[in-house]
Amino acid sequence: MVDLAAESARIARELHDGIAQNLAAIGYSLDAEIGRSDTTAESRTALRLIRDEVTSLNATMREEIFKLRKAIELEAHQELIQSLQALPLDFTIEGELTDGAIGLAQCKVLVELARNAVSHSKAHKVTIDILSTLITFTSDGESISNTQRLGFGLQGAAERLASIGWELEISADFSRTRLFKSS
Repeated sequence: MVDLAAESARIARELHDGIAQNLAAIGYSLDAEIGRSDTTAESRTALRLIRDEVTSLNATMREEIFKLRKAIELEAHQELIQSLQALPLDFTIEGELTDGAIGLAQCKVLVELARNAVSHSKAHKVTIDILSTLITFTSDGESISNTQRLGFGLQGAAERLASIGWELEISADFSRTRLFKSS
């Protein structure tokens, strides 16, 4: 008899580690071509259309992976690891997220921080140190001025943390972020 949960997990892993990773890599390559100074306006327009299709396909793939995983529910720490593996960067994690709503909220915030580090500061490596009342996220990305207001992703991250009694503190150059339990 086939263990359906185990088979669903295996298929979800295969999709994530194969197709989803490749789609993400293609998307980042397209972003690089779109951003080149010698790309013509006509080519840039065509590349953006292709990028939109890749983004749509990746979203569809993630939905399918989610459906396969829904019945087996990953622990927050495993979810963090898998989400970071989908990004084009190296990472180190010290400590472990707790299970439940708090750990899952922290996971979602850390993944948002990692995505921002890749897309906005061109980070190649992130380090996450997890303690019971403090999580420190650092990246090797380029410094970014924080004179602009927080984007929607970071606003959402701060709101998500507030809902579990935690706060977000971002360094002036965005290279270091702290998540900590409110007093």
